[in-house]
Amino acid sequence: MDWGCADQAPLIRRALAELPLPSWGRAQLLVGLGRELGYGAALGALLEAVGSCGDPEQLRRRLRCECAVCGAAVAREQAQVLPACQCWLCPECFRLHFRVGVRERRVRDLVCPSCARPDLRDPAAAAGYFCLLDAQLRQCLDPATYELFTQKLTELELERDPQFLWCPQCSFGFIFEAEQGPAQCPQCKHSCCPRCQRPWLPAHTSLSCAAFEAWLGSSNHQGAPEAPSLEAFLQEHSIGCPRCGARFALARGGCLHLQCSQCQHQFCSGCACPFHPRDSCPIDGCPLRGSLHGHHPRDCIFHLRDWSPTRLQRLLQDASIPFETELPAGFSPPPGGGCPVLEQKETPMGLKDEPCGRDTPLAHGGLCRGHYTEYLVHVINHHRLDPLPLYDSTELRACAERHLPGGRSQRRAGEGGVAYERRLRLLLQREAPLRGGATPPQDT
Repeated sequence: MDWGCADQAPLIRRALAELPLPSWGRAQLLVGLGRELGYGAALGALLEAVGSCGDPEQLRRRLRCECAVCGAAVAREQAQVLPACQCWLCPECFRLHFRVGVRERRVRDLVCPSCARPDLRDPAAAAGYFCLLDAQLRQCLDPATYELFTQKLTELELERDPQFLWCPQCSFGFIFEAEQGPAQCPQCKHSCCPRCQRPWLPAHTSLSCAAFEAWLGSSNHQGAPEAPSLEAFLQEHSIGCPRCGARFALARGGCLHLQCSQCQHQFCSGCACPFHPRDSCPIDGCPLRGSLHGHHPRDCIFHLRDWSPTRLQRLLQDASIPFETELPAGFSPPPGGGCPVLEQKETPMGLKDEPCGRDTPLAHGGLCRGHYTEYLVHVINHHRLDPLPLYDSTELRACAERHLPGGRSQRRAGEGGVAYERRLRLLLQREAPLRGGATPPQDT
């Protein structure tokens, strides 16, 4: 049927002649609803409905559904229904949701955009769901995106193999069958521990992962650097979930908010503090309770990223901590010049690791300002340096308001400005100390 025909009389005559309709009225009803609801060439459902009912309103309710995402009315013939939940989606919302999901997210996140079902942690449920979803996506995705979907589906199956590992440096997946010892990536040759995925060092041979982590964090073990080098910073490509311990490849760039794909824990990549979804913050009276937020310590890059590199260098210099200002040997700018740090960037084929490429000021370690700032904060955090001594009056009062348990202490009668700020600094050091910091003497 050519529903676009301006004159519907010929359509009615054709319908009456070619289709098993009992009357002119039913043929007129079929043509009218077909044009209104946008039915295509497949008339089976429409013909069956019109043949059994003559009420136009009842037929509209039967033949039309509402998209669970955008709310638009769409013919049931054209809508997509998800196999796990029976939510109806219009063709555009269905295609867009899964195209973006395949390109930018893990395959286990490809659930219903309306109700977030099914629970793909159940292998049996996941297998049945993806078997049905595969047939739907084959029809609506472009070939390249559909191929990416099948690739990610294969990777999901491989992840269930206890011997399967993701390389923390280049994100290549491989099977490691040895009982112990370092796992070497066949693609980039990076060696790491198959359990904690830390870069392999000989000392790990006789140490558990927890003991090795403690050994790395100490400042006096033989062979350990006194401070993280710029080279080590550039080579670090993994991060661990603070709740379940799972480690993942880390691509720089983007915001500090991360979500573990294993346990769904949300945390800050800078300080590992939890992010609290709306109305879930455990702190009574938190002014940010109505939004997604975290309570970052004052030495987190969340706060220090706005400091200039010169100011961060001064904090290190005051503590006699060395830092680097030149690009390490073995690293070179990308072909187009600029910062060599790999970032996750959006491409037509989804997210891809590519060099940052932003301008690199002099004495910034061959990095752009943002990534050099990240390196300096990394050194500051390694040595647990407190930025408190460099705060100006405005920053000090804001920090006290944000971090002291009862908010900022009010200025006492007759208390001078210098004395008040000194008291605030002591209160912050005592009542909101940094992780691993010493407790200062009591204020008198």
